[in-house]
Amino acid sequence: MSRGAHDYVVLDSEEAHAQVVGDFVVEGVRRGECVMVAGLGTREPRLWARLRRAGVVGEDWQPSDTTVVRVVAPDPATLPDLVESVLAEGYAGVRFTGAITAAGENPFEEVIGRLVDERPMTVLCPYFRDLLLPGQRTSLAVCHDAEHDASAEFDDGVFRLTRVGQVLHLTGELDSGNADALRAVLRTTLSEDGGPATWDVTDLRFIDVGAADSLVAAAAGPPGLTLVGASRLTARLVRLLAERHPDRQVALADEPPGETPR
Repeated sequence: MSRGAHDYVVLDSEEAHAQVVGDFVVEGVRRGECVMVAGLGTREPRLWARLRRAGVVGEDWQPSDTTVVRVVAPDPATLPDLVESVLAEGYAGVRFTGAITAAGENPFEEVIGRLVDERPMTVLCPYFRDLLLPGQRTSLAVCHDAEHDASAEFDDGVFRLTRVGQVLHLTGELDSGNADALRAVLRTTLSEDGGPATWDVTDLRFIDVGAADSLVAAAAGPPGLTLVGASRLTARLVRLLAERHPDRQVALADEPPGETPR
């Protein structure tokens, strides 16, 4: 068996956790790995919703001891046996992540360090910046293989804006009262090289009419704006607003089933 990977990430908000950990879990499911999560607590529903929006589980999906994503007890002593059991089921690899919400050294780290040396196990340890003790950032770099990049163009804990290549990812909630967030989206969009803008709104849980209207009016001029992953409600709202600005060009990729563009 090949050696695994043991990375960490330092997060600034709950929105960052939902996005970064969600992406890590989704990637594991798509690779055919078994994903184990521990210590999520009240974060579980948000992660399950993220998996559904990504299309890797069905609408009625719930985790169990036999599903591809499993909730495990936050007890590092049980982890080696759990990993062996999963690999015995035939999975090519194991992923492990969760939420570290206590300051100081995490008891999982020593156990994980041994496991990844011997097993195909990919680990992401999520730490919250405001819980790090003085000097802990240095110790994290020593005991992990690499730091996962969780930088954002904007993150106020409610709305988060990140860039992957030429695509902007809008996550969380965006309303017309959040002027800083609106400015961040427009500033980042309009600073492009003049090519068409693409926004991934798969994880945008809410946008009000005022915010949508402002963004469509400002950002959808030639050469246009493409929205990826829009929910049925967001798609309908954007189409209606685009009609109010006939000089604006908005395209909806991955049109929701049952909807016909107008």
